[in-house]
Amino acid sequence: MVNKLVLDNKSSIGHFNFIKINNIYLSERAYIGHLNIIRGPFSLDFDKIGAVGNSNIISRGALGITYGESVLKLGQLAKITARHSVDLTRNITIGDFSTIAGAASQLWTHGYLHAVNGPDRIRIDGEIHIKNNVYIGSNCIINAGIKIHQGITVGSNSTISKDLTESGMYVGQKLRFIEKDIEDVKRELTEVKLPNLVENVYQK
Repeated sequence: MVNKLVLDNKSSIGHFNFIKINNIYLSERAYIGHLNIIRGPFSLDFDKIGAVGNSNIISRGALGITYGESVLKLGQLAKITARHSVDLTRNITIGDFSTIAGAASQLWTHGYLHAVNGPDRIRIDGEIHIKNNVYIGSNCIINAGIKIHQGITVGSNSTISKDLTESGMYVGQKLRFIEKDIEDVKRELTEVKLPNLVENVYQK
C-alpha cells in the first residue's frame, strides 16, 4: 500500500514484497527486488538504476515516535544488496555508484544514551549521508548522524561511529572507552521540541 507510486521507464518492483509507505519514486531502470519488508511513514526516491535487492528490512516507527518527513534517497547505480536492516527514523542518502554490499549490515538513524543511575534516557537522532563511490562491506553498522566522504571503502564487520572524511580504505578497530555523561550530551545537542513525541529526543 503506497500513497503515490511513480515508475519511470523500465523500473520495476519484484515479487513477494510487503510495502506500506508514503511514496515511491523509481527513475529509469531503478528497481526493488523480492521478499523485502518496507514499512513506515517515509518515502523512497531512487535515481537511474538505483536499487534495493532482496530480503531487506527498511522501516520507520509511527509518527509520534518519529517526526517530520523521512526519505531513503539512492543516487545513480546506488544499491542496497541483500538482507540488510535500514532504520529511517531520519533521512538516509546514498550517493551515485555507492553500494551497501554483501549482507547483514545495519544503518541506524537513532540511538539512545542512558543516565548512569535512574530512569533518565534520551534518544539521539541523526541523518546518514553517504557520498559517491562508497563501498560498505558485509555486516557493518553505521550509526546515527554519520557522514561518509566520497571514494571510501569500508571493510566488513566494521562499526562506523564517527564521520569518515578522507578517501581511502577503512577497517574495524578494537572497542574503546569514551567518557560521556548524559547531561553533557544534552548540552552539546539540540533538543527536538514537538508536542506529540513520546520520549526525549535530541538531534545530532
